Formats: sequence, C-alpha cells, structure tokens
Amino acid sequence: MSGQSRVIGEGARYGRLTVLATRHPGETHVQCRCACGTEKAIPVKQWGHTQSCGCAHRRHGYSGTRIYWTWADMINRCTNPTHKQWRHYGGRGITVCPRWRASFVNFLADMGERPPGMSLDRINNDGPYTPSNCRWTDHSTQSKNRRPLAYAGNRNDPATGRFLPKEVAA
Repeated sequence: MSGQSRVIGEGARYGRLTVLATRHPGETHVQCRCACGTEKAIPVKQWGHTQSCGCAHRRHGYSGTRIYWTWADMINRCTNPTHKQWRHYGGRGITVCPRWRASFVNFLADMGERPPGMSLDRINNDGPYTPSNCRWTDHSTQSKNRRPLAYAGNRNDPATGRFLPKEVAA
C-alpha cells in the first residue's frame, strides 16, 4: 500500500508529532500537533520522515546536550506508550506540565542549567513533572526517592544497607 492511499489515524505518533484528525486516502496533508504545542499540516509524502514542526531545528544552543535530552526523554517517557519506560511514567499517570511540554526554553528557565553530576528528580514520585515538584539531585539522593513497591521482596544487609541476594527455593 502506498503512503498516499493509507489511513493515518488520529493519535498516531511519529517523532514529536501527534495526528490531530484521521487522514483518509486522497487527502494531501496530515494535521498534527508537535510536542512543543505547534499545530501544523504535514504533507503526506513527508509523514514518517518529518520528526517535528521544525522546533527541533530552531537554534537555542542546547540541541544534543545532556539537559536537552533530559527534557526530551522526560516528555517521551510520559507521552509515548512505545517508550521502554512508559509503564513507570505515562503508564501510571505521570504527566509533564503544559509549560514544559510546550518548550525546552521554558523548562530551562524554570530548572536552570543541569549541575554536573546531577539528574532530574521528582520530589513526589507519584506527582507530575512541574517546577514545584522537580529538582536536580545526585544519584544517592535520587536512589532513595523511589516508590516503596520498587523494593518489595528485597532484603537489606543491616550493616551495609545493600540488597541481599534473593533466597533460592529448594
């Protein structure tokens, strides 16, 4: 089936684009919303090749940096059911505030530069990614901020605090 004759369903995703209305055979464009919030009609011939409305190419000086990928992956984990970590984020209702979804620049303005050795952490692990619920923390602090069930069935060595191997059933 050629790309011109296929139906592209509402909600279909490619890159940062989400289809807003089902595209039927004969229609020349796919109406999409980019993760940055921009709505744009993408020519059918470009569907599957175009990743964004063009925002990914705008120059803010951070494309490809660790902080930019932290932002992009945060959105992807919460909005893309095919992301390998979806079940731990979007699949359990974790969202990203509209201001951050709309723009990397907004995220950067609210969170500031990523300090060396730090990563993005949600204070309330069941809460959304918002300015009031996020901080930069080191690995040690972040590893202590987990859901209680993440450790269910694990035993710790009282002296070191390290996990002990699981018992092998005889």
